[in-house]
Amino acid sequence: MHRFLRITLALCTLATVLNPLGAAPINQEEPNVSIQFTTLSWDATVIKDLKFESDGEVESVSIYKRGFSIPQMYHGPRNMRFFREVIDPATGATLRKTIAQVNIPESTKELLLIFKQSGQGANERYQIFPIKRDRNNFPRGSYQIFNLSDYHISGKIDEQLFQIDTQRSQIIKLPLQKTTTIDVKFARNENDAWSLAYSSLWAHKANNRVNIFIFNTGDEIDPIEIRMYKEFLPAPPVAQQ
Repeated sequence: MHRFLRITLALCTLATVLNPLGAAPINQEEPNVSIQFTTLSWDATVIKDLKFESDGEVESVSIYKRGFSIPQMYHGPRNMRFFREVIDPATGATLRKTIAQVNIPESTKELLLIFKQSGQGANERYQIFPIKRDRNNFPRGSYQIFNLSDYHISGKIDEQLFQIDTQRSQIIKLPLQKTTTIDVKFARNENDAWSLAYSSLWAHKANNRVNIFIFNTGDEIDPIEIRMYKEFLPAPPVAQQ
């Protein structure tokens, strides 16, 4: 009798530990996100008609190297997928072949997605670098530098000096001027030594804001690449008296 009671109590205790609420666990799905995004191709001239699903509808985007795509909206899972539609030769069914995917960072309303090629042909693949943007804090006549390389970067834009850690960004705001020429320099830090990576004179215009991206190249002699993309912003209308 005592042995029976001990076994019964042990089974009851085990059941309580495994299922304290007396019901199967509920898997809560992560809520969908809503963002506005633009894209940029780092390698190919254009990536044509990549598809993604937003609000249950299939949308498409073409991704350019020379400039940003038109802003588009996305509403869906935090893991955003870009795909090609292919036909299964065995069944004739349309399948989705994932080409790239990215996890949308939390507390984000606006993203720039930079696509960097990691496979070609039948193995077409892209790595995506998601970059948070806040255009309200990126005014006309300013420069935003994104250091996506493995190096610490220092530099000079006009008379302003700066340093940017790896995987960080910084905005350099210059006094509004119509047109002038500014001195631009970038250096990289390697083994506690600074090496000049870029030096030039740029035309500065108050109606442009400039995005600067720094990536690894894999080249031992020139290990970083620096690219600049301008966005035209007209002057706000003058309020009438």
